[in-house]
Amino acid sequence: MLATPKRGEICRLATHLSNQSFPGFFKLGGKRGKKRFFAASTQKSKTVALNFYLLPKNTTLTPLPAEELELLQAGMGRKSVSMPETGDHSEITQVLTDTFPKMENLAGGWLLHKASGGSGRRKLTVIPPEAEGYSVKALRAVSTGGKAILFIVPLQERLDTSPLFLTDMIVAIKSRFFEGPGSQGKNPKYSVTDLDNENFRTVGEVIAVSLAQGGPPPAFFKEWCYNFLCNGEVDLRTLSQEDVTDLESCQLINNVENSTDPESLMVLIDDIVNCGYSSQIKLDNKKSIIRAVVLHSTTRLIPMLQQVRKGLELYGLLDQMAAHPEACYSLFVPGKIEKPDADFIMMHCKAEYSEKGTAEERAERRIMAFFQDFLEELEMSDVKEEEVLTVEHVLKSITGQAHIPILPDEKRHFKITVKFNHECIEQLGPHSVCYPTVSACSQTVTFPIQHLDTLNDFTRIMSEAVRYGGGFHRV
Repeated sequence: MLATPKRGEICRLATHLSNQSFPGFFKLGGKRGKKRFFAASTQKSKTVALNFYLLPKNTTLTPLPAEELELLQAGMGRKSVSMPETGDHSEITQVLTDTFPKMENLAGGWLLHKASGGSGRRKLTVIPPEAEGYSVKALRAVSTGGKAILFIVPLQERLDTSPLFLTDMIVAIKSRFFEGPGSQGKNPKYSVTDLDNENFRTVGEVIAVSLAQGGPPPAFFKEWCYNFLCNGEVDLRTLSQEDVTDLESCQLINNVENSTDPESLMVLIDDIVNCGYSSQIKLDNKKSIIRAVVLHSTTRLIPMLQQVRKGLELYGLLDQMAAHPEACYSLFVPGKIEKPDADFIMMHCKAEYSEKGTAEERAERRIMAFFQDFLEELEMSDVKEEEVLTVEHVLKSITGQAHIPILPDEKRHFKITVKFNHECIEQLGPHSVCYPTVSACSQTVTFPIQHLDTLNDFTRIMSEAVRYGGGFHRV
């Protein structure tokens, strides 16, 4: 059995392997010499089930049990993968990248490890690759037919362990599965297809994960929806026209209200009857007709909300909502969650200034003044179009989240580290523009001093960086 190499030795081994032993081993999709072509076979190729476990960093020990949930939520941890029995290294790499998306930009290399026997936290030993990399045949043998776990260990990088895109997921859930104008609360969209596919249960599970991880709260539910999530019942007496969000029902209510003669009301007879109204359709009954439309539009959504409730059982969230509905109210119903503003961001910025009194320090403080002016200008903007930048967009571009932390401990320790780069021209050579770089994992932003001479320069460059800098891969 091979001795487990130390961290420094592994890094040197990765460099040596990538440069000499088998070039392209650490590059995804690299070519591996000539391929022979065989006649197509009608026989289905056999597959092998292997267990892989992606670790976030270079380590010589298996993860602690307490770390496993965090890794799973970050898209890592243990997963069972089916691979072609004759698969080579390039095929293995492709399957692993599809299974673990965070491996896609892993430029520092990786090696497979195997845990020693026993229970609890165990030592990892390297599984040495062959000259052309790993093969499915070799991995099947070393894993005892797929029974043992193969640990994927990054060599020179530390992977982000934050949950996968919780902010973006909550935003996507809001637009995909809910509807309603403005910011007064939304109802689930009526979709039997999503109900049959249990998509609303997944919605509830994602919400539970987001709240458990300090992610954004789903503060977009109508109050009647929240009450149903808490106790599983609907108080029909509290439902009103304001609780109707689907366009068809809203239009029908509007048409009934504007009807001034029996003929105009009778034109709507089919739509009214389809809402379950069974009394006489006449002008004197407009109020009861509208009431029927309201009840039809809302109560048909109960199966969707029941599925959301099922998903909220994850981590015991539903029990907490039932026991403490007042405390959880602001997390689900709009109007109570504090939005980030310029003061919030500036108050939590921790700038790493140069020595006091130096020219560098004066330039850095000028940049911070520009940053504050930039944020205040965004905050005072009256334009409400979605394309317009907001303070929330800036916060998200730096930290990966557009909301103020909701967990008290997280909010207390929240900070944005601000760094300054005075030497980008010396580092990169002559260039005309350089954008701020961010690390969402460490909540750090670095401003290029040599390109931000005026407030106009800062506003232009910062706006472009926030608007088009979709990735957080640079530190």
